[in-house]
Amino acid sequence: MMNREAEQKLVLEQHQMAKQRTDMAGKRTGMARSRTNLAFERTLLTNSQTLLAYIRTALAIFTAGVGMFEFIDNMTIVYIGVIMMAVSPAIMVVGIIHYCKVRKKIKLEL
Repeated sequence: MMNREAEQKLVLEQHQMAKQRTDMAGKRTGMARSRTNLAFERTLLTNSQTLLAYIRTALAIFTAGVGMFEFIDNMTIVYIGVIMMAVSPAIMVVGIIHYCKVRKKIKLEL
């Protein structure tokens, strides 16, 4: 009889341990989903940050070009300033195109 009771107790303990493992697995799955959502948000924010970096760079180059064009008398540097002012909108367009392509890729992976 003693063996039968010990065996039943062991089976009950194993059943409880299996249930705890199942509960923990469910919690881990929820945590994984949460991490995936956070990774998605980080990717969106990084893409926006990259667009802002392109815009900042374009504005800085444009401003430097205006400064060279307006305040320096050397014609070579004035031409460089004009080229910089012409290139800066292209940099901004490249940034916007890159942003849209990456955003489209991100939306497709949802």
